[in-house]
Amino acid sequence: MSLQLILDHPTFNKTLRFLDTTPKREKTYRLVAYLSRFLSYYLQRQGFSPEAVATCISVKNNVSTIRKAMRFGKPLWHIRDASKVYRNKNLAFRWSQIFRNLFYAGYLTCDGLVLLKAIGIIDKGKLPNVGTWAARFWLLGVISSLLGGIQKVVSYNKFKKELRQEEKDLDKLKAVNENLYVAKRKIVWDLLDGFIALNTLKYLNFTEGDIGLAGVITSLMGLTDMWRATA
Repeated sequence: MSLQLILDHPTFNKTLRFLDTTPKREKTYRLVAYLSRFLSYYLQRQGFSPEAVATCISVKNNVSTIRKAMRFGKPLWHIRDASKVYRNKNLAFRWSQIFRNLFYAGYLTCDGLVLLKAIGIIDKGKLPNVGTWAARFWLLGVISSLLGGIQKVVSYNKFKKELRQEEKDLDKLKAVNENLYVAKRKIVWDLLDGFIALNTLKYLNFTEGDIGLAGVITSLMGLTDMWRATA
């Protein structure tokens, strides 16, 4: 009886719908990978056994490979999105999003090549810098996203000021405040992703724990958005 109650519970059924799509599963694996990265550092600092640390590192590496497989082919989606954004009339937003999608397409293409090397389709001695190029494209994509986000915040603040001066249309003002919050939240998200990319490229030298924690936070932000969007 208790099992049937669990199976019939709305949250359980929403979880099944949530995990029924590849992007949501991939984002869940991202959380696991970065949490394992954080835990490997934490356990090592706390004096846990080398086996426990090695287990966390192994989980991180294997889950990261699974994520690469799940994202294989995703560059095509970013190329499509770049072509769609090209029709946007806002020039500043248009070009920041076009570059964002093209850089992410480059990042995921390089990431796919890393996967092909890992499973032996491409010789491991070839393309020695492809992982570095993946991180470079990711960083450039994050910077493009940041520029677009800043442009959004400036536009929303300007529109908000105009609405306050007119002292009318409170529903529109509420909508602007909500959009402003989303834009500011995305800037925080991009800053954390940029922090990870900069450490990957050795421009910064923070600990594995710091990088893992940043990844956990951004993964939870993405999962929260996806959970709310799940019908």
